[in-house]
Amino acid sequence: MQTTNPSDPQSNLASTQAAAVVQTLASQAQFNAWVQAHPLAVVLFTAEWCEPCQTFAPVLAAVAAQHPQVAFAVADVDVATDLVANFQVTQVPALMAVRDRVIIDMVRGAMQAHELQHHLQMWQALDMRAINAHFSQQSASAIA
Repeated sequence: MQTTNPSDPQSNLASTQAAAVVQTLASQAQFNAWVQAHPLAVVLFTAEWCEPCQTFAPVLAAVAAQHPQVAFAVADVDVATDLVANFQVTQVPALMAVRDRVIIDMVRGAMQAHELQHHLQMWQALDMRAINAHFSQQSASAIA
């Protein structure tokens, strides 16, 4: 995700911190456990062969370091194939936001840090009571 200069201790520290805040997900099972453990989770679907993904990865890592209350992860589409199939990811980079185990947004394409910050603010501001009430109502009408 981030290149480091081995002779620069500051660079190594930044790389270690960034790596610590962005988890790697390789399967649906890992994703399920990870989402269960985090109230707000953001997954970047990426690929090694995708240039915009490689450009966006350090932006994601930098923003993740500024938001320790949000869980960030990356899923390589060529590795986490079950996860990609389940969420029908057809374009990379793609960001999926999950709050309280509900997918609240899917954004395609790379973005700048201020755009990602804006999305995070929107995702954090969502009234989950209203969203959960909607799903409860939908479930009740399906049962009736």
